[in-house]
Amino acid sequence: MHSKPRTLILESMYHQAGLDLLAQFTDLMILEGATETRIISAIKDASAVFVRYPSKLSATAIKSSENVVVVSTSGRGTDSIDLEAASAAGIAVVNNPGVGRIPVSEHTLALLLELAKQVRLSDREIRAGGGFGQGAISRRFHLQGRSIGIIGCGDIGAEVARKCSVGFGMDVFVYDPFISELPSSIGPAKQLKSLDEMLPLADFISVHAELNELTTKMVDRSFLKSMRKDAYFLNTARGGIVCQSDLVEALKENWIAGAALDVFEEEPIPFESPLNRLDNLVMTAHTAGLTVEARKELSLSAASQILQVLRGKKPKHLVNPNIWRSTAPLI
Repeated sequence: MHSKPRTLILESMYHQAGLDLLAQFTDLMILEGATETRIISAIKDASAVFVRYPSKLSATAIKSSENVVVVSTSGRGTDSIDLEAASAAGIAVVNNPGVGRIPVSEHTLALLLELAKQVRLSDREIRAGGGFGQGAISRRFHLQGRSIGIIGCGDIGAEVARKCSVGFGMDVFVYDPFISELPSSIGPAKQLKSLDEMLPLADFISVHAELNELTTKMVDRSFLKSMRKDAYFLNTARGGIVCQSDLVEALKENWIAGAALDVFEEEPIPFESPLNRLDNLVMTAHTAGLTVEARKELSLSAASQILQVLRGKKPKHLVNPNIWRSTAPLI
């Protein structure tokens, strides 16, 4: 028996502040890179679970739990949790939307600017003793007056649209089948009814959708072939949205001009991955949302919601509200 309920932490909470808050009211068990067998063993004594990529909370693990009342992920996405199994077990699942709006949108713009301005190339040329006096052959270009197609208009997609429209003077197209109209905050933008309509139009295509049955490997050969040959593709959402082998072929064969990725099918990327040999690809290591400010906010949001449920209170961001039943507080 434990004097306090136990919280199982599967992977880093990104910031000590969240752990410190949880430790005031619960015992912590921290596992990183744990096998499913280890998770199944550990979850038996837990009342709460925090989980994020690359760990997974499977249906088998959830069914093995005896006392878990709440599971939290780190950001908005819940693809690390078997949501159906958790709901069937009456377990509250919480996420932390909105925290990624500023850092991920800013990171998307950084990638956008890199594709247009080739900062890395200029840096390498200077360090190699060159780079100057090459303005006449520069392939760098303006963002103002260019167009961007945004797939997914949640918090992050809407903020990218606003920054591109209002900040850079770009023409913005948005595709999101789950909204009836665009938020007025994003400024001038045109809502399109299909990807078939968007893909041939835009200079850039940027993905900001959740990973689910509809979006898994959505970006495939057909998708990439529908883009303009001088267009660029960006993904700061989820790696599983892209069929990576098709993207590699598209970049090798110049179906599109280039791409920028913060997320991948497999993380970390193997050294022998063909992605590492593509000159028209910019990569960052799934860090778009991990600014100093966002890491602290994410950890505190997740910890606070776990504690809310343990106190018998309905959390702010309950993903499966249909299961909610007020229970006796555990703390």
